Amino acid sequence: MLPDLTSQDILLLKCFHLLRPEGKRDLLDYLRFVAQRQYRAELLTQVLSNPLLYNGLLQAARMCEREETRVEDVLQKISQLKYMFYNLLEKTNLKYDEALEDNLEDIIRDWGRIGFENLAETAGNGRKDLMLQELDEMIQSLEGLARKGDRKRFIAV
Repeated sequence: MLPDLTSQDILLLKCFHLLRPEGKRDLLDYLRFVAQRQYRAELLTQVLSNPLLYNGLLQAARMCEREETRVEDVLQKISQLKYMFYNLLEKTNLKYDEALEDNLEDIIRDWGRIGFENLAETAGNGRKDLMLQELDEMIQSLEGLARKGDRKRFIAV
């Protein structure tokens, strides 16, 4: 089943058909380049700049600071955040799966995987002070990655 094609899509296909093989190759390379930039930008907005994820990490850190909060409650909050993180990452990756050969932003996936693994490990000790340290480190790393993604990069084409 073909998607609904607009007049712009049809014009693009007609022009692409007129190109020589080297022109088609150059155009496809450029389209992949643009798709990669858009993928990175979308990862930044969907994952790194997500206020629900960031505020959830802050809430979990505040929960660790309170004496009346149980470790199980903090673990439940962290489990929700972990699910949200991987869901956002997977949705973005699936959207660009066919357009890009490989996942470009392994650093974002590694940030979440390592952070949540460290939290699970410290939770096994039952010490909320260690969990708080891990959450603070995770929050600082998230802020650093989000700042790094906001910078404009000059790329020669």
